[in-house]
Amino acid sequence: MICAIDFGSCRIRSVFRNRQTPERLKMYSERSEYALLANTEQHRMTLERQAVPHAECDQALVVFGNHAASAQWLSRVPRTSLLTDGIVPTNDPPARQILSLLTESMLPAHHESGSLCVFTVPGPRDGSDQARKNEAFLYRLVQMRGFRPLLVNPAEASLLATCSDANFTGISIVMGAETTTICIARYGIVVATETLTIGGNWIDAELARQFRIQMYDEAGTAFLDLEKVREWKIESKVSLTNPLGDRERLLGQLYRNVLDQVSAAVGRMLVVPRVRAVLNRQRLAVMLAGGPVMADGFADVLTEQFILHDLAERILSLRVAPDPETAVVRGALIYGELESRALRTEGAA
Repeated sequence: MICAIDFGSCRIRSVFRNRQTPERLKMYSERSEYALLANTEQHRMTLERQAVPHAECDQALVVFGNHAASAQWLSRVPRTSLLTDGIVPTNDPPARQILSLLTESMLPAHHESGSLCVFTVPGPRDGSDQARKNEAFLYRLVQMRGFRPLLVNPAEASLLATCSDANFTGISIVMGAETTTICIARYGIVVATETLTIGGNWIDAELARQFRIQMYDEAGTAFLDLEKVREWKIESKVSLTNPLGDRERLLGQLYRNVLDQVSAAVGRMLVVPRVRAVLNRQRLAVMLAGGPVMADGFADVLTEQFILHDLAERILSLRVAPDPETAVVRGALIYGELESRALRTEGAA
């Protein structure tokens, strides 16, 4: 069996083929967060009455994954990320345990020995001690389910899921919650990658900070209310290129700040000697994936930044991937199937 799991700072997604109908896929998605509630009789009864799964931990009630949102009204503090800043926390035992439980529930239980699971890791992959610990922890979670883990870059995975019409040649950009990954490839062979430690959460946090979008606990301590920012973006159908007020104008500027960094990174990658040798002056298709790219006008703003960075002549086309939020996990499954096929070929040879 081959499966894939995308450990995202906003959501964790998994996918694998249905055993009975292999042409169909099973996909699961869980929020990467948990809510801590006071361990009171009233809270316990409320959760039980509404059939919300929960656990007791250090004199608190814990609700995690998709159920955390349904319990938010019982708490006056924001939900806690399982992967703060894209990093597996070393001093948060509940988060580490929850990550283990979610991984167990989202991967198939019955599979052949030596089955392959392709996975992605959030946060920077800069060779630092923290990055290695991140990879090692999530690697072990997959391995504990009986799979052979295989790590893939999110942008490379997205390329396989979205760039078949360009012969898997071009620039894949995946903007996640905490990081943005960029991959340049020719016929599916990666020639350059880069990860920027900035993503959608930075944009939401800056907007909340400058407009004082906050929530308060019982003691009056203020917390940035990022969930309210996200709800506003969806409900108001905001446009990055046609703002209707100060808040939308700031949102557009924040996106421009991030995409300025993305464009600069693409420019640096294109002048790397190996990239120049492989691609020469070939014009490239650009495919965008990840939740933040769904903002109205995102492609137009990125096009503006490419022009400002004198990259327009290198771009053949620029578009948002179909179903951009699942492009990475779908591509990871394709990566696993290609890897499995290559291993069978080598074995036969």
